[in-house]
Amino acid sequence: MMRKFASLTVSLVLLTGVLVSAPANAATKISNGVACKKVNALTTVSGSKYKCAKNPLSTSKKLTWLSLDCLNSAAAYTKAQKTAVTLTESLSAQIPAIELGIANETAHKAEIQAKIDTTTARLAGAQAKLAAAVTPGDKTALGSAVRAWQSAVRTYTSQFNKITLDIRKLEAAKTAAINQPAQLKADVANTKANAALICTKGF
Repeated sequence: MMRKFASLTVSLVLLTGVLVSAPANAATKISNGVACKKVNALTTVSGSKYKCAKNPLSTSKKLTWLSLDCLNSAAAYTKAQKTAVTLTESLSAQIPAIELGIANETAHKAEIQAKIDTTTARLAGAQAKLAAAVTPGDKTALGSAVRAWQSAVRTYTSQFNKITLDIRKLEAAKTAAINQPAQLKADVANTKANAALICTKGF
């Protein structure tokens, strides 16, 4: 009788152990994508923090556990996407103004070039007259004229070089305005891919 009781007791203990351990083993392990019920609930698993929320990278409205790294990466992607749209619109709007600036500076450059040509010709004439001058008075007057024309040539040349530099800057700005949207698009795609990786279900 005692043997039967002992055997029955052992059986009950083993059965109880199975019943107790079964729910623990069956408990769902929290990770990205696992369903949850209370929005904004927080929990920590193996040092990683998770939040119950809708996945920003998905059209689904279901609540799931998402790591904070996932949520932060998704937020970075959303911000990059909005910034890219704003910058692209701004750059597109700048192009006509830049083109107008290039046209105006190019016209101004042509005007200055004409002044350089005229002034250089007058300088050459004054220099020729100075070389042929005989009297001290003529030499003095023509010497002053030569120096004045030389100063004018230097001034116009300086203006011409500045305009040339300004045009180059405007052309560089136009190139950037045309090419930058493609780079922004690539950056957004990389940010999205990084977020998708960090938000992989099961992580």
